[in-house]
Amino acid sequence: MNIGILGAGNVGLALSKGLVHAGHHVLISSRDPKNSKYYAWKHEVGNNGDITTFNIAAKLADIIIVALPWSCLREVLEKIDPAHLKNKTIIDVSNAVQFDNAPRLLFDSTSAGELVQEWLPNSYVVKTLNTISDKKMVHPNFIEGMPTMFISGNEIHSKNQVKSLLNDLGWIDIVDLGDIRQSRLQESIMLVCVISEIQLQAPDSAFALLKH
Repeated sequence: MNIGILGAGNVGLALSKGLVHAGHHVLISSRDPKNSKYYAWKHEVGNNGDITTFNIAAKLADIIIVALPWSCLREVLEKIDPAHLKNKTIIDVSNAVQFDNAPRLLFDSTSAGELVQEWLPNSYVVKTLNTISDKKMVHPNFIEGMPTMFISGNEIHSKNQVKSLLNDLGWIDIVDLGDIRQSRLQESIMLVCVISEIQLQAPDSAFALLKH
């Protein structure tokens, strides 16, 4: 499967390597795809990946992962030809957080996931992977066990596609919370995790759902 990743930062690179290892072809994208800082990544993935523009990555992808900072996410989406995004599964891993004084969510009555779906009305947005550090997004094995990953979205087929990709990345315990409005819960879980990490001085932590 061709996976397009909008963004070539830590999150985009981590996911790209995991997906290439699982047998997918990955296009990461950047404002400056010819930057020499991507040479090492290209050498590592070989013919299974390439670095290109946002527009081309979206055009050639079967599934698109949005791995951009919240501050520029809408701007990038609006510059992509809408035809390249239409009827495609869009995985949103973003978080809209303000860190003044103490971490808090930017929105009270909506969520980043809902806004991405609003901006892309002809796409199928699925929220996931926003509750975990980029260092633990692929094969998230902890001494205490396997963490839980949550998903939400409006379209069942797209959620099934995302579950399959999560399996490819090593996720076993996946919980479907419902439609895209449940992004609010996922983003709240992310905030709880961030604050817990700060309080416990335990970076790269995750939550697990213990079942009886």
